Amino acid sequence: MQQLEKVQQELRTALAADLGDALVLLRQRLGPSPRVSDIVLQSGRYHQADSDFRKGLMQIGERNTVFNQVCNALLELVGELSESDLVQPASDPMLAQKMGFQVAPQQFLAPLFAKLRIDWRKISHVHLVNCDRIDENRLFRSTYRKRHNQHQGSQFFFINACPMQRPESFAERVILEILEKYDEEDQQAILVRRKPQSERLLIEELPFDPMGLDESKRLTAKYFQKRFGFQEHIEPVEDFLRACARHAGVGKRFATFIFRINAADWEPLLTDYLRWLMDTLRPIESTEGAAEFLFFFPVQVRNLHDAPPASLRMAIEEINKLVQAATQVATEGVEPTQAVVYDMITPLRPVPMEEVTTWFEELDEADAAKVAELLLLTLQRDKAALTRLQRYMDEGIIDMYDMEALQADLYEYALK
Repeated sequence: MQQLEKVQQELRTALAADLGDALVLLRQRLGPSPRVSDIVLQSGRYHQADSDFRKGLMQIGERNTVFNQVCNALLELVGELSESDLVQPASDPMLAQKMGFQVAPQQFLAPLFAKLRIDWRKISHVHLVNCDRIDENRLFRSTYRKRHNQHQGSQFFFINACPMQRPESFAERVILEILEKYDEEDQQAILVRRKPQSERLLIEELPFDPMGLDESKRLTAKYFQKRFGFQEHIEPVEDFLRACARHAGVGKRFATFIFRINAADWEPLLTDYLRWLMDTLRPIESTEGAAEFLFFFPVQVRNLHDAPPASLRMAIEEINKLVQAATQVATEGVEPTQAVVYDMITPLRPVPMEEVTTWFEELDEADAAKVAELLLLTLQRDKAALTRLQRYMDEGIIDMYDMEALQADLYEYALK
């Protein structure tokens, strides 16, 4: 009780000093409590009134009236708090120690998981990654079908996004869904690379050497040789790669690759290398008894969906040039099977609430209020997520980074 009184006095003092700062402090001090929804509601009223006043849409007297109403509502809420409403050590161990709490682990979401109407037997490793991105998935499937019908055995997909939107997870989800469509025996015909002792796929660094194109070609040949166990000595390196790919693809359905690219590392030589790699493997056609090669290039560009730094824009500009060049070739009368094989998945954005709800509905939980509560608690466990919590409440969107944290907890709960 002593700790509760200490927190209540701290919050009352903050409310008397600055309402905006007090709202931030309230979100920090409360744990997985139903009262968080009330705080977020009052926070929305405060920020809306402040925004309207700054835009000249509200007089100062009207703004102050709203501020007073918000402050009074929060003072009443603070007086009604209980120990169970407060942040617990697992949310912020340093804060817990400072406030005198016993440091002990706690499962925040388990009580809410227990109330879900999910058929837990449906949860598989596919549900670990990338909640359904409906439009982007449709774009990938339609592009893949077109290339497949044209017997293009090698396809290349650039997936551009801020790291917070997990572009590598989009590629992983696509491949895992392909695997899930086949039974265990047929899955052996799909070449993937997994992390050691894990169901998750391996996200690899591009076999690129910034010291030169020739060095990059040799590094790529070593990667193919090691991965597929192809030991024949063939020159030039382009012929070696094509021979290795054909050797590896015999009797297989797919061979998949996920090569991460950081936009901060982009340079003109990387553009030349990617063009060389795709032009080298593009002539491999899909024939009966041969694999289709799917290359995914997740390109991480910080804050791409909003305002990326100028230093990172070169990567997107160069990728656009690659795609535009391929399209231009196609318009000049070249057969499609010899032309367009590079495609760009539109920059991934934060996930709208309706897509999260749809994801849960597919698992038999159709109560949007329960889903919203899960997201609220997920966004409270990390102080760095407080601004994302406010954006979620204002705009109804969530970063894939946070969504995957919830998915991981859900998957762990299903295994128990």
